[in-house]
Amino acid sequence: MRKKDTGIRLGNNSTSRSIFFRGLVVLIFALLGLRMFYLQVYQEKKYKYLSEKNRVKFRRIDAPRGNIYDSRGELLVTNGAGYRLVYLNERDVDPAVVKEIAQLTGYDEDYITKRIKYGEIFPYTRENVLIEDLEPHRALKIMEKLSDYPYLQVQTYSKRKYLFDTLASHVLGYVKKISIKEYEELKDEGYSPRDKIGKEGVEKVYDRQLQGKDGYDYIEVNALNRAQKIIRSQSPEMGKDIHLSIDMRLQRYMENLFKEENYTGAFIAMEAKTGKIITMVSYPNYSLSTFSSQISYDEWNKILHDPRRPLNNKTISGEYPPGSTFKPFTSFAFLESGLDPKMQMFDNGYYQIGKWKWRAWKRGGHGYVDMKKAIVESVNPYFYKYSDEYGYEGIVKVAKDFGFGQETGIDVSGEKKGILPTPEWKKKTYNQGWFKGDTINMSIGQGYVLTSPIQIAEAYAILANRGVAYKPHVVDYLERDGKKEYIKPEVLHRVNYPASYYKVMNDALISVVNLKDGTVKALRTPGLEIAAKSGSAQNSRYENTHAWVAGYFPAENPKIVFTVLLEGAGGGGSVAGPVAKKFIDKYLEYYGKEI
Repeated sequence: MRKKDTGIRLGNNSTSRSIFFRGLVVLIFALLGLRMFYLQVYQEKKYKYLSEKNRVKFRRIDAPRGNIYDSRGELLVTNGAGYRLVYLNERDVDPAVVKEIAQLTGYDEDYITKRIKYGEIFPYTRENVLIEDLEPHRALKIMEKLSDYPYLQVQTYSKRKYLFDTLASHVLGYVKKISIKEYEELKDEGYSPRDKIGKEGVEKVYDRQLQGKDGYDYIEVNALNRAQKIIRSQSPEMGKDIHLSIDMRLQRYMENLFKEENYTGAFIAMEAKTGKIITMVSYPNYSLSTFSSQISYDEWNKILHDPRRPLNNKTISGEYPPGSTFKPFTSFAFLESGLDPKMQMFDNGYYQIGKWKWRAWKRGGHGYVDMKKAIVESVNPYFYKYSDEYGYEGIVKVAKDFGFGQETGIDVSGEKKGILPTPEWKKKTYNQGWFKGDTINMSIGQGYVLTSPIQIAEAYAILANRGVAYKPHVVDYLERDGKKEYIKPEVLHRVNYPASYYKVMNDALISVVNLKDGTVKALRTPGLEIAAKSGSAQNSRYENTHAWVAGYFPAENPKIVFTVLLEGAGGGGSVAGPVAKKFIDKYLEYYGKEI
């Protein structure tokens, strides 16, 4: 009986299938060998770098910002300790832990939960930042019992410290974490999403210089990406110190005056020959410590809806009708048009075109008036008549020459350029034509013309210097390691009008103070000749006029130019005049020997 063939072959009976599988195995091992050779030999440097990168992490150390001092070396802004609360369990949300953290910090549980889920986590240490700016007393309380909270850590960092909180707040500005929008604008300049940057004032304009140079740590981490030790480090380099031109004795004195009288407005005093600002008050001011920390919704809402607008830097971004402080420049336009300053017109109390009347502030008028009397007694019909006769073009040209409608470029952020109206501007803005009344109103600093106190100060600096004004600045010099970088005087305006124009105007402005009918008699100071002009500007916000005074002293060789603006306070000479007088007296107390 024949046995059934099972198909099993013993011994050395190879087939094509076995040959194929053996070849495949050889090929696979050959490819693996080639791949290993490629990775270990040809790509050695690349993978060695990646391996090292996984083992060693980079951590930036923020450089302390430079300090800020006043003109006499008084420290105003420095760096103190800030506290950051971090969560060590990454995104792990434990209701019991959340409740405990809420009780410790004073934040509600929803906020803590959202911070755990969506807050910032440091890339290598894996620390989840719950509160960027923890209140010191809460931070110290947690640190005392940190062993009770193994999931928390309080980190100390350099935080901006404003020694006088509200003093010169609009000049100094404050520092806060960079916003998403700011980061997108600044990332190409080397800023990171975690930077703290200057938000306003000098802190913003000089942010780069104040920031300094960051240091770093190279940290060795384990397989779980936890820090083990620091391999190499570089200490940060502190930013440059800033020395302001502002004298805080005068600044403090003037801010206290505004506070005591409950004024809303601005005051500027500037060196005529350099552009250095020695006093710059915008009131009300605001708390720099509050704005550099986490501000509550209630606090923010209160400030935002304050009708006195404390966040608005009224010295540079407040835009106001200049009133009669504008008349010297209208007078220059009249002189350019050929008007003899001794030519008289009769003021009967109003100027009339058809059925329209523009009235004088003095009932019955001022009688016979020439240019000097028009300035001294602020005779509106004089300006009505000749502006109507000569037109708007000359007024606009002179005003532009004296800096109206233009930014000064001062080294404080937030400046606005105001409005110097023209027929083209009115057509574009209101789709209306230009009327005679527009020219008449503009001639006395009313109508559409708007200016800032710093522009008025610059314009009067041109009068003081007989044709030249310097770019205003609040920083005198920057310093690091004993090396000083001074801000050099820079000519901002140079205008070419005859010397006789300045002589006529200087004489008139001195008379505004010295003559019995002058509007700023309050400025009279024994032994000191002062040139000034007051203004009472009608406005839509207040029932009373804005009160202006602008001028310079000593009149024949000016050292200081000053400007006062008080919102809705009434008459310029009677209200703003005494404010300027108090500054002058205090200035003479400190610097009288220099004049």
